[in-house]
Amino acid sequence: MIVVAILLTALLVQIPVVLNADLGCLLTEGEKVLDGGKLGADVFELNPPLSVYLYMPATMLARMTGIAPEVIVIILVMIEIAGMLFMIDRAAAAARLESAERSVSTCLLAFLFAILPTAVFGQREHIAVIALTPFVAITAIRWRGLAPGPVAILAGLAAGLAVSLKPHLAAVIGLPIILGAFRHRSLRSLFTSEACAAAAVVIGYGALLVSVFPDYLFTYAPMVTAAYLPLRVDLGRLLPFPLLVIAASLALLRMVTSQDVKAAGDATPWLAAAIGGAVSFLLQGKGWTYTAFALCMFAIAAPLLHVRTGRVRAPVMMGGCAAIVFIVFIGFWLSVPVRTFPPLEDRIQSLAKHPRLITIGDHVALGHPLVRQIDGTWVGNSCVQLLAAGATLLKNTSQLTQGEQARLDSIIHFERRQLLADLRSGRPDVILVDTYLLSSFPFDWLAWANSDPELERELRRYREVENVGRVRIFVEQSRAERQPTLARRIEGEEGAQ
Repeated sequence: MIVVAILLTALLVQIPVVLNADLGCLLTEGEKVLDGGKLGADVFELNPPLSVYLYMPATMLARMTGIAPEVIVIILVMIEIAGMLFMIDRAAAAARLESAERSVSTCLLAFLFAILPTAVFGQREHIAVIALTPFVAITAIRWRGLAPGPVAILAGLAAGLAVSLKPHLAAVIGLPIILGAFRHRSLRSLFTSEACAAAAVVIGYGALLVSVFPDYLFTYAPMVTAAYLPLRVDLGRLLPFPLLVIAASLALLRMVTSQDVKAAGDATPWLAAAIGGAVSFLLQGKGWTYTAFALCMFAIAAPLLHVRTGRVRAPVMMGGCAAIVFIVFIGFWLSVPVRTFPPLEDRIQSLAKHPRLITIGDHVALGHPLVRQIDGTWVGNSCVQLLAAGATLLKNTSQLTQGEQARLDSIIHFERRQLLADLRSGRPDVILVDTYLLSSFPFDWLAWANSDPELERELRRYREVENVGRVRIFVEQSRAERQPTLARRIEGEEGAQ
């Protein structure tokens, strides 16, 4: 009943807020693939293909039922949570853990899966971490010298899918099993049934990429490697948060297990998973909140799953208060909204109903989920010109060889060609143009586009009608003449007076 209440609460909370820039973009790309587009040739996504296909079931169900796809995403995540909790409980039952311990762990993990993510809910990292958790739980069971039963294979398959989705998360399951191998002084701990199942899925996914998505793997992915992966936040700015979270987790573990050395030791695999989450966060190097979800979730789970109250002791009570503070801090950090752009929905709808829309810029939040909120049509073959932004920044800030310079120039040319193709085939009603590079440096994206003669000729069909904050709004000439902006109307009224 507690688990059901937690899941229903999360469902009600998430329905109005789950749609974010990343989810909106991936849903839109999935729709284009379902309509016949091919990843790496007609549709371009910076992340590997599984990121797009992950949300395709929601899109397909939405078309069959008429329910908004983002709502179906929430429902499918709830089903995943229930499945993973059942898997963990079956492993615990096979290991003959006490029913009280199983109940507590089920309720706590349900809370961490469904409530803690807040604004991260439904993103790829959230889905992947849920799928990884049974693997970590089974590693913790083996750490205690117990057998998890045949459900371990299912946990391995789920973990393999999670690592295929987010390869950086391999550290989350890798560190616990490596520690297990050291503890048992045997390499056999590296070749458990769940580890072999996970490896088989990852290898199979790699083979699938080579055979089914060669355009992405051999043409687009190298451009992503050259222009996007080098975009990283300085390590000095990234380190404080994971260090703080791991230190808080260790301090909380000491408080709640101060008189139970065995429980503290049993928390080691969960702490190792948290450290693996920190490694993943640092490897990705972007500093985005959702990339730290694995770190946050396992750092909270490590101490709280190992509370042994017996009789209520002062350290346990203090630990409970500290845990509440810790969870509130993490939940607040994960829920901090990033509103980079001003509200544009009303302005665009006043210019065109259900417009064909495209953006020129490197920030995905400029066009997504905006295009879905206004019931428009996205006419781009990608959600953003981020490769061009990365190449431009690297050209201006790095010492490059002639070959590297030529490589980055070719990436910029590729992005301009794709934009030209989108303008010609999609005939957007509205174009939104950003005026910043990577949200950090003033940058004239319109001049960037107009430096290509063919693009410049195509863009002559559009007129700037409004400048809202950092965003310039362009509409087709004929539409601009029919629907003047408020500023132009005011100007006309003043002239009449």
